[in-house]
Amino acid sequence: MNPPNTPNKPDQTLERQREQYAQELRARFADYKRWALANWPVKEQALGDAAFVAAERELALMTGAMLHPGRQPGAVPAGGKLQAQFEDVTPAPWP
Repeated sequence: MNPPNTPNKPDQTLERQREQYAQELRARFADYKRWALANWPVKEQALGDAAFVAAERELALMTGAMLHPGRQPGAVPAGGKLQAQFEDVTPAPWP
């Protein structure tokens, strides 16, 4: 039995494994997407990033909520890096 202030090692290991899996899955998907864009055989109808929007959304779901059941939506991942959900692209208004 662990003392009250000692982190639970098996849980940390499982969390680290899940984060590594998510990173690997995202990297493999990025490689797949690059390959698909570079080798698309229908030259008269180009394949673009928009073709992968739904797949990227599903990948985010798989590597987020599905991979980490019970995690609070605002919880910091094991790596300690909290990524922004949205990137602000709106320029500041003129004075």
